[in-house]
Amino acid sequence: MPFVPSLLCLDHQCLTLLDHTFGARSPDEGCALLLGPVPMQSRWLVNTVWPCCNVWWPPAERTSCFAVDPMEQLAAQRWGRGRGLQVLAVAHSHPAAAAIPSDKDRRLGLSDGLMLITDRDGSPLAWWLDGERRVTSIPVEVWDTRQCQEACL
Repeated sequence: MPFVPSLLCLDHQCLTLLDHTFGARSPDEGCALLLGPVPMQSRWLVNTVWPCCNVWWPPAERTSCFAVDPMEQLAAQRWGRGRGLQVLAVAHSHPAAAAIPSDKDRRLGLSDGLMLITDRDGSPLAWWLDGERRVTSIPVEVWDTRQCQEACL
């Protein structure tokens, strides 16, 4: 049984980077990888956003579909491993829809994995996709960056 998180935590700095990354891609869906320390408990902490290019083919469908370049995923994994981090989730935007997994997200998403979706306003929702292609909502906690940095000192 995979280790399902009960809470996804990120700070405003990560959320701001996601907003800018996804905003630059609009009206296409943007995508990114979210990295953090290897989870030792059910509370997962994201401390790094790895912006990715949406390589969905054909490009005309990128307004409602996304694909992360596998080479970018390998680079993020390699970079994170050297810093004690791992890829915790795949993030993407729904610039013209709610932050709820679409049928295509459920079909093509990484099973037994976490996805974070932002809507047109940048509001994040997290979802666990199980092996049966069902999704479960995971609460997202956004921290004040200063408080987060102080707590980590």
